[in-house]
Amino acid sequence: VLTVGSLVYMFNKGSTVVSSDNRLAVQLSPKEKDMVLGEMRTILAAVNGVLHGVAQNDLPATASAAKSAGMAMAVDATPGLMAKLPLDFKTMGMQLHKDFDALAADIDSKKLNQIQIIERLGTMTNSCLACHGNYRIEAVVTTSPTGI
Repeated sequence: VLTVGSLVYMFNKGSTVVSSDNRLAVQLSPKEKDMVLGEMRTILAAVNGVLHGVAQNDLPATASAAKSAGMAMAVDATPGLMAKLPLDFKTMGMQLHKDFDALAADIDSKKLNQIQIIERLGTMTNSCLACHGNYRIEAVVTTSPTGI
């Protein structure tokens, strides 16, 4: 029971400490930090692509940009990395990927006009603001004992 309780606690809390700016610092290895920040850059590129697609009245390009940040890009996370991320961080991230897929599908099915696409994107980026307001990513380098 204690082991299961500890695992549930870590699944929810992740590997975090309070940072100097009072956000939760998610402590990852340098490689894991690069992975998470790379995913964030992909999401930012998708937002940029959606905006450019709308501005150019190119709905296929808009849908393609939205789909690039969908659930398909979220499959690369390793179980070790997922264990280090707090539950709220994971929940917001997975919902954002689902929202990008839904946006792409609604654009493809012509359910949204350009204003509605921008409104939806604005609502979706509230998750980005909440996450960046609550969390920061820190690389933690651990050294193993030598000479053994």
